[in-house]
Amino acid sequence: MLKYLVLAITTALLTYWLKDSLVVLKYDAYKDTLSALLNVSSIIFAIIGAWIAIIYPRAIGRAFASHSINNPEIKEAEGDANYLGELVEIVMVSAVVLMAVLSIQFSVPIIKGLLDASSLKYAKHGIFFVVAMLTFAQLHAVFRVILANYFFLNQLRSKNTNGKIDVLHK
Repeated sequence: MLKYLVLAITTALLTYWLKDSLVVLKYDAYKDTLSALLNVSSIIFAIIGAWIAIIYPRAIGRAFASHSINNPEIKEAEGDANYLGELVEIVMVSAVVLMAVLSIQFSVPIIKGLLDASSLKYAKHGIFFVVAMLTFAQLHAVFRVILANYFFLNQLRSKNTNGKIDVLHK
């Protein structure tokens, strides 16, 4: 949660630093970014959601089972929970980005007609902050997907190597 607070503070500082430049930007300047955010977050949401369901069906089953976990499964369950926590966070960030982008695309044309000139200046600062925050959050999520895949591959290679060593020692 702290990382998203840092992202928000950084985005607020960037918005403040660029406040004079943002007044000339129109909604059209954000359309391509919003479209890219919609596409990327949709893809990440779908792929990671499917990955969770395919790779961790036992962990999902344990979450909905009425019985407790026995001793041999506890270590595996903790590892699954930690890794699943990261993946679920990525899915949640992508879902929030999707919902926010859809809300922006729906509401901006309506709000634009309702605001007067003085309020429009602050609205432009607000839309920049929101779009920048969504962009940084989604970039962070994509980076986490890359890291998750890297560590997953590293863990798999390590287990394969340990398995080969165990075979040689027998």
